[in-house]
Amino acid sequence: MKRLVVTVAADGTVSAQTEGITGSKCLHYVAVLEDLLAAQTVHSEYTADYTAVAGTVTTRQEQHDGA
Repeated sequence: MKRLVVTVAADGTVSAQTEGITGSKCLHYVAVLEDLLAAQTVHSEYTADYTAVAGTVTTRQEQHDGA
């Protein structure tokens, strides 16, 4: 499930974290949030989802006899 978790602190600072969004697609969500808040990112870092591979990997093995 894709999520953007946004937290607003008592001092008004906003932090956000994407969950379930793999690769550089998460950067699009950051840009949208900046536009919505008329804000600029001060600090960012990648989560483990950034390097995760989207989708399912299927492995297939075949064995052939020499005939």
